[in-house]
Amino acid sequence: MNEEDNRPDFYNRPYQKPDYSPDHCKRQLVMDFPKLYMVDITAIASFHQWQYAKTHKSLCLIMAELEKTGPDSKQPVDVLLENDDGLSKVFEVRRMVSKRSVGKKLQNVPLPLQIEVDFVNSTMEYLHMEQEKQKIECACCFDNSEFEKMAQCMEGHLVCVGCLNSYAEEIIFGTGKVTLNCMAFDCQTTYPESELKRCLEPKTWRKLEERSMAENLSTANLSNLFRCSQCEFAAILSPSVKMFRCLREECQKTVCRDCGVDWKEHEGFTCAQIEKKDETALRKEYEEKMTKAKVRNCVSCKAEFMKDTGCNKMTCRCGTTMCYICRKSKIDYNHFCAHPRDPGYACAECNACSLWTNPEEDDERAVAEIRKEANERRKALGFLEDKIIGAPKSPKIPSKAKGVAPVPRPQNNVHIIGGFVVNQIPQIP
Repeated sequence: MNEEDNRPDFYNRPYQKPDYSPDHCKRQLVMDFPKLYMVDITAIASFHQWQYAKTHKSLCLIMAELEKTGPDSKQPVDVLLENDDGLSKVFEVRRMVSKRSVGKKLQNVPLPLQIEVDFVNSTMEYLHMEQEKQKIECACCFDNSEFEKMAQCMEGHLVCVGCLNSYAEEIIFGTGKVTLNCMAFDCQTTYPESELKRCLEPKTWRKLEERSMAENLSTANLSNLFRCSQCEFAAILSPSVKMFRCLREECQKTVCRDCGVDWKEHEGFTCAQIEKKDETALRKEYEEKMTKAKVRNCVSCKAEFMKDTGCNKMTCRCGTTMCYICRKSKIDYNHFCAHPRDPGYACAECNACSLWTNPEEDDERAVAEIRKEANERRKALGFLEDKIIGAPKSPKIPSKAKGVAPVPRPQNNVHIIGGFVVNQIPQIP
């Protein structure tokens, strides 16, 4: 405080009966603390014998305790207060469900009360300035935060918990690797697990653990690993075990490990008996094959993906490369044809895969082969050929220039599908 300020210290001076009424004191405090119930404000003001400054200080302490429970928490807090008579009392206070609407500044405030109000405001402003001086700049958003609300990477760079939580949510619900690198410029280190657990929201931390565990299991290439179809739970089953039971308390799903049918329907029957050898089973079998024909799987981490746009050299989030056409893994651009030819036509000199093709045409070609095989099998079993297996073909819009093959072009905006990043403009050797 300013040394030239001759005003008394209303926080620490001995008790003096206020020169203003309790009603004036209460009205000012109700306006100052719109998130506290009036009955609590009245009780604490009465405990401090209607001294505005001392009551204000106690209510600030209570608000600080309420903030620790969370911004929207309805949980009450117990605060021990002491008054000028040496009496101690525990007050149970809770935050209002909705903020109280307050009017404009009080009119006709008694001068003694206004002096105390000015003292409190100047003290609060001074404390706020001192707190701002002690804050640290976030390496991401460059805003200032208290040290307790900062996360520290292995190299000591500090970011605020708000930036860290936003970054973690993008990583968790994205398709890349679940690795939280430091957000400071030109720093490639990570955050210690203890820091992440301390700074992340509980829900975000649990999801991060689940994603990390799922990614580690995928890259471990464990045999006989079975995943629950409804949650992230996974377990290694003995080859002799037929039934899978999810051990998650909120899930508890039981299925056949081979066909995925609920065990309540499956128990006592073989998979063939459950599926039934009829036309519906045939259609289901080949429609599943059609779906698999459109979906590729990484040989390293088993991630599934479909290409949207871009070239046929795919790079998984785990770093494994793969050809989208022939599905060969660990390739480079030498895998693809480098001979000059008309765009959209096959090479006359080699049988290597083309770097640029239309993904829809590739998938339709594979699906058409499976549909043909399904129709031949259905005919051999004596079923009528009046049903289409799989989705019907979309009608093609005729091109204005007939006979002109489509020219594949590099895509400026590339989507990330299933954890794979499509290269935009490759360097062809």
